Amino acid sequence: MKNKISIAMIFTLLIGGILFFTTYFAYEENNKFFNFPIPKNAELLNNKADVAIYNWSKASEEDGIPFMYEIIIKSKGWSKAGREGASTYYEKEGHRIDLISQTDQLTLIAK
Repeated sequence: MKNKISIAMIFTLLIGGILFFTTYFAYEENNKFFNFPIPKNAELLNNKADVAIYNWSKASEEDGIPFMYEIIIKSKGWSKAGREGASTYYEKEGHRIDLISQTDQLTLIAK
């Protein structure tokens, strides 16, 4: 019985570890936006001085960004400073990012 529990625990930890690392490495830090994490599979549509617009299928105006993306943002040291509609503000070390989540589109504005 102990052997089955041990195998189940190892299997659970292994699967959990794989899911965490595949999620964690699915984002890259963007130097232009003070190392704010951006999904690697998001396609850059428009890039201006302090604004970047990405096509990303997981973005939603109704539901916001996926929960795991929120976890990644927090793990990189960003804290949620407020929310207005589809726009969420994040702050870190005196920098502010306005993340706007619309259907299939992410907009980042550095302030």
